[in-house]
Amino acid sequence: MDIGLLRNYYDGLACESGFESRCHMELPERSLVGARIVNVGCRRGKGTYKLSEQVGADGFVVGIDWNAAFVEVARAGVLKALERSGLSRCNMAFRCGFPEDLVAAGIEEGWADFVYLNSSLPLFASPARALRECYRVLAPGGVLLAEVPVTEPNGEGRTGDTDCAADANRADVIKAARALPNAVQAAPTVEELLGWLAEAGFSEPIVRSERPLSPDEGSTPDRPAATVPGDEATYRLLSIEASK
Repeated sequence: MDIGLLRNYYDGLACESGFESRCHMELPERSLVGARIVNVGCRRGKGTYKLSEQVGADGFVVGIDWNAAFVEVARAGVLKALERSGLSRCNMAFRCGFPEDLVAAGIEEGWADFVYLNSSLPLFASPARALRECYRVLAPGGVLLAEVPVTEPNGEGRTGDTDCAADANRADVIKAARALPNAVQAAPTVEELLGWLAEAGFSEPIVRSERPLSPDEGSTPDRPAATVPGDEATYRLLSIEASK
């Protein structure tokens, strides 16, 4: 994907609020001590700080975000994060980069034991290409940890002659949701998500947890996210693991 197109897209993508801006993380029960992790879409760094505590002194975490201002805020908070965790040396770094072009952010092929993706995946310029990049940077046997909103159009699926109209309406909702942006209403179906993962080369994912998700869920309880009106779909948040 052309770097200019990526830059234009992400320059116009506001992620100051809404579900994708939250710092909620569903981490696996397995130990992450000593692991190398790439946190894609790290925002202002809180998730990366949390991961750095999990990997400890022998691990390393690289947080990547397309917003240079967010990356600077993340870097500025490193010393306090290390003080809170009690680590004696820095085990994290922050870099500017696009999810679809992690090589430009300096992430070598096969470097990571884990890649963590938060719920902003539906807002990426190309979710499918971003997942291919995640696969590329993982070592053999490496694991993608992701929290992904998914949708069931119209709540009960579609049948008969209404399919085409429902598909068109869904496409309109996704387009409008990406413009807001609203990561929940821009969500793929489970089938679409599985297709992206399989195309990238991942094994069939394990769903660690799931819960219902409201389109207006925001970054704070008193700040509902802007939504696309007239949307009758239902949404869930999946916490998944997929292996290389």
